[in-house]
Amino acid sequence: MPRAKGVVFDLRGYPNGNHEVIGHLIDKPVQSARWNVPQIIYPDQERMVGYDTSGRWVLTPKAPRIQGKAVFLTDGRVISYAESFMGIIEHYALAEIVGQPTAGANGNVNPFTLPGGFRLSWTGMKVLKHDGSQHHLVGIQPTVPATRTIAGVQQGRDELLEKAIALIEHK
Repeated sequence: MPRAKGVVFDLRGYPNGNHEVIGHLIDKPVQSARWNVPQIIYPDQERMVGYDTSGRWVLTPKAPRIQGKAVFLTDGRVISYAESFMGIIEHYALAEIVGQPTAGANGNVNPFTLPGGFRLSWTGMKVLKHDGSQHHLVGIQPTVPATRTIAGVQQGRDELLEKAIALIEHK
C-alpha cells in the first residue's frame, strides 16, 4: 500500500474540536500547557488565593500513527483553542510550524453585557507556555517563517502551503 510522504494541517483561522489528531503523531502521552484560573474569594480581587491549574488536556497515542512528515500552518488568526493545540506541537516538537506567529491570546472568554446592550469580553486565565514562559502577546512561533503576499493571492497561490509541501518533498 502506498504511503504519503507527509500531511499538512492547516490551523489558520479558528479550528475547533480537532486536537485529538495529535494522538496520531505521538508514541507516548502528552499534555497541554497549564491554564491558570485565578481563585478569587474576596471582593475586588483582593488577596487572591492562587490558581486552579487542574484543567489540562492529556492526549494518548492513537492508531494509526502518522508515519510521514507533519507540517502545521499558522498565522495571527490562530487564537485561543488553536493555540492550546499548537502549544503541544511546539513544546513536544511534533512537527514543523510554517507561517506566522499565532495571536498570543489564549484563555477562556468571559463575556459581560453592559447597559445599552454593549458586550465586553476578556480572558480570565493566565496562560503560560509549557516551560512557564509568557504566552500572551508572544504566541506560538513558527519554526519556518513564511508569509502570504499580495502577488501570491493575485496568482491564486498559497505560499505557506507551498512551503509546507516543499518541506515534505525534501524530507
